[in-house]
Amino acid sequence: MSEGGAVLALPQREAPPITAVAFRVADWAACHVAGPDQIEWFTAAPAAAGAASAPPAMLRRRVSGIGQKAFAAALRLSPGADDRFIVCSRHGEYRRTLSLLQALAAREPASPADFSLSVHHALAGLLSIVRANSAGHTAVAAGSDSLAFGLIEAATCLAAGSDKQVLLVYFDEPLPEDYAKFCEEDAFAAAFLLTPARGSTGDVLLSLEPADRNRPRRSATGQAADFVRFLASGEIGAESRGSRGQWRWRRADG
Repeated sequence: MSEGGAVLALPQREAPPITAVAFRVADWAACHVAGPDQIEWFTAAPAAAGAASAPPAMLRRRVSGIGQKAFAAALRLSPGADDRFIVCSRHGEYRRTLSLLQALAAREPASPADFSLSVHHALAGLLSIVRANSAGHTAVAAGSDSLAFGLIEAATCLAAGSDKQVLLVYFDEPLPEDYAKFCEEDAFAAAFLLTPARGSTGDVLLSLEPADRNRPRRSATGQAADFVRFLASGEIGAESRGSRGQWRWRRADG
């Protein structure tokens, strides 16, 4: 994995309001997996939605199905060799973690592959290898608000005086059957190529306000789908209720 990585895990409580962070979305791609033969691709350029980018053979052997979809989304985009990577996910590759726990409970040897690939950093590290990227990377886990806080992390990196792009990758999938009742997630993966805000038309503004209790709380994948829907729709603004408040996206020209 790349050096300089960090894992951000945020506690589950309502956060103080955030006035606004700004960034631009240069390109994006998203994948919703409704079933083995029901895979929907959404992209900034609809004509390219059917042309999935297959991960290299090395990744197909080592990464789970949802991880492969996250890589496929990321490989559609064109980050630079020194652009920062941010990977956000509520649970990461949780099935690998469960496999390790089951092996320990049964007093059986744990899988080295499951051990090395179960952490949130794993996909960022593999993507860095594939892209020959030596820049730092960050993994963000923030419950159902994982994508929103990933966007804040990306906007912060962009506003720190760097004119580089940031590649933000998000993925999650339903938990194994015994744990599915604890959260309702779909299989969803997306990648966004973000650039610094210019203070003009084309910027996206993200803010956090107190939650609207009359609106249903969204899951992690539901919130990610809300953001993709906002990008694809061309609407002036949209919102999604998370566990820490009401997230709002607005285009600067609105």
